[in-house]
Amino acid sequence: MSLTSMLISWIVVFYVVTVADATTSCQTADGQYAVTVNYRGKNRQETPKTTVVAFYAFISKNIRNPGVGRRLVFDVAKTNEGGGYNSHTGVFTCPKTGIYVFVWVVRVHSGYYPFDLMINNSVYGTTYLSNVDRDSSVSGTVVAHVSKGDSIYVRVHSSFKGKGALYSDGNGRSSFSGWLLN
Repeated sequence: MSLTSMLISWIVVFYVVTVADATTSCQTADGQYAVTVNYRGKNRQETPKTTVVAFYAFISKNIRNPGVGRRLVFDVAKTNEGGGYNSHTGVFTCPKTGIYVFVWVVRVHSGYYPFDLMINNSVYGTTYLSNVDRDSSVSGTVVAHVSKGDSIYVRVHSSFKGKGALYSDGNGRSSFSGWLLN
């Protein structure tokens, strides 16, 4: 290595260490990343404009003949970014106002059921599945504007009893998921 290229290497290292300085980041309590950038001796705080909000949960055990209006509890939360989904109640409490996508899938064995996606006790989407002596799944998708603090959940229809068992196992999971679009 020549003296000139060694001198250039030292100048580049000196510039990076003293002028550009270091960049550090850490996740804050609300799930965002706080980034401090030191540039030419001036500190500036930068945070992203959006926070990830997304959840995915499934039912871990089969449910025989759930009652009319029963809220389904998807008790195994595999993803819960933003902390809005409660796996004990089956309710997603919206942590941030925005446009969300919600998807639910319910597996029914030898029976028939309607299912509702509820936002603050109002029906936003309904699915229905009827099958005899076989196993089938039904899914629904809703895109909705949801406000911070709103409650979203899936239930068996409020007036139609239904019949049969809801299945959820390694051959197919009954699941509920949602994410913030914007």
